[in-house]
Amino acid sequence: MARRLRAGRCRGGQGGAAPTGRALALLLPLWLCAASGGAAPVYNLSLTVDEGLPAETLVGDICAGLPAGADPPGGFLLSEGSGESAVLADFHIQPETGIIRTARRLDRERRERYSFAAATLRGEVVQVEIAVTDVNDHPPRFPKESLQLNISELSPPGTAFRLPAARDPDAGRFGTQGYALLEESGAAGEPPLFQLRFVRPEPLELVLLRRLDRERVDVHRLVVEAWDGGSPRRRGRLRVSVRVLDENDNAPAFSRGEYRARLREDAPPGTVVCRLRATDPDLGANGEVRYAINRRQSDPDGYFAVEERSGVLRLRRPLDREARALHRLVVEARDGGSQPEVSSVLVSVAVLDVNDNRPSIRLLYLTETGGPRVSEGARPGDYVARVSVSDADEGGDAEGGGIALALLGGDGAFALRAAGAGVFFLCVAGPLDRESRDLYELRLVATDGGAPPLSAEEPLLLLLADLNDETPAFPQPHYRAAVSEAASPGTAVIRLTASDADEPGSPNAEVRYALEGDAAALALLRIDARSGAVSTRARLDRERQAALELRVVARDGGVPPRAAACRLSVRVEDANDNEPRFERAVYRARLPEHAPRGRRLLQVRLNGGFGGPEVDREPFWF
Repeated sequence: MARRLRAGRCRGGQGGAAPTGRALALLLPLWLCAASGGAAPVYNLSLTVDEGLPAETLVGDICAGLPAGADPPGGFLLSEGSGESAVLADFHIQPETGIIRTARRLDRERRERYSFAAATLRGEVVQVEIAVTDVNDHPPRFPKESLQLNISELSPPGTAFRLPAARDPDAGRFGTQGYALLEESGAAGEPPLFQLRFVRPEPLELVLLRRLDRERVDVHRLVVEAWDGGSPRRRGRLRVSVRVLDENDNAPAFSRGEYRARLREDAPPGTVVCRLRATDPDLGANGEVRYAINRRQSDPDGYFAVEERSGVLRLRRPLDREARALHRLVVEARDGGSQPEVSSVLVSVAVLDVNDNRPSIRLLYLTETGGPRVSEGARPGDYVARVSVSDADEGGDAEGGGIALALLGGDGAFALRAAGAGVFFLCVAGPLDRESRDLYELRLVATDGGAPPLSAEEPLLLLLADLNDETPAFPQPHYRAAVSEAASPGTAVIRLTASDADEPGSPNAEVRYALEGDAAALALLRIDARSGAVSTRARLDRERQAALELRVVARDGGVPPRAAACRLSVRVEDANDNEPRFERAVYRARLPEHAPRGRRLLQVRLNGGFGGPEVDREPFWF
């Protein structure tokens, strides 16, 4: 539709006769020059036409630019020639009538304004301006239909990402007025992850509202719509694919909270214990898991090893259930990130028992000395030792029937008495006599219930401790000896020996000797208390005491002591220890003077001469 606007008018002179045809077109510049010089009136005509109207739509009439009633005789001369003219290409102008019509659909976005001049033969000039008015014939368009954004899953909320703005060739309110986020892929019921921010003159931005999690959703598909102000609105859409970039924000997770395994204690090194499995949802190196045992917290002795890649746990060293029945390992799973995430799990390995241990026998002597010595005075039923048996293997206890204990040797002098819970008492079973047997060789044999059974043997040497139950004994009840009266003090007379059957070297067998008798005899003889040697104490005098009678006592060192005695008779032998003595100091005799030869004058008697108390001598003859 064409609209007529008021035309301005400039005063000027009238032209002559109107030329025709091509001549008119050649004369028009001359008129325009004259008009510009102020000789001819110039009128302005402004017309508008909507874009997009079909061809031959009436735009206006050039005559409307002339004063009322001043219809031009002979039509108009146009400033546009017949060449490549945008005016003549888009409009049909009838020079005879001045009617302007569209030659085709106009596009304001291609050209929004046209201008040309039309002159009458009278010299009047109409300056025509045609403005193409905008209509909402274009939707907003984004530079591309789709866009991909790469956003790290560690991006904090509030991070903004610039989006390309939509372009709308239409102007004013028909241009782009706003944007909306129409569609977002995500779980229903969850708050949105994104929102749009658009405030002129700032660019269009996509704002992150919450943290992303690639492991839950790795791609978010959004639709951004741009709309204009037309009625109805025209819209343009941009599909935005948000690809969440992986970050090492997940630690490896084990498939179990704790792993439990069992392994025989005789398993060879290299045996597979179990397989650990940890997964990491991160991508690439961030999700590559490697396994290792934390040696600072567990298994410092290196009984186990885990394969770094597969997580297979293997035995490295032989096990011993008796030393350790349960092994607890801390296994770590570490990903391959630049700052690796680590998680750990507890692995419990129970060691299963096999019969690889012999029973053990422990003795606790209950004797007075605390050692393997039993008094020969012990009575039947008295305790000698406490015997405890055990087996480090599982179930190896005598109470459960796992271990049998036997006593070998002793000829019935000793016996075992069970007390339960793997405890036995070794007791005296018969009379004991150290003097007849001082040593008992016993053997304790413990046998477990394994298949095949294992046994242990403990030799036991029991010594009988002596009691002072034996009295010293002399080989004979009466001893006789002789000593010269000329013997000097200290001369040995005889050596007596008494034996004691009690334990040699003990106080019970240590004999001491002593002499008993009258004081006169004790003054002449003495006895060594240890050796039993009898010797003279002083000089003897057979002439005063020819025989000595004593009692020898042998006494042991027991408590209380025991004693025995024998008789000792010592004969004092004579020695020439006295000079002969006359009975009288002066002998007087009478002899007749005529006594014949051979007559006995007197007889002299000597006392103590020649070994006797009296010695008769031959008489003296005259």
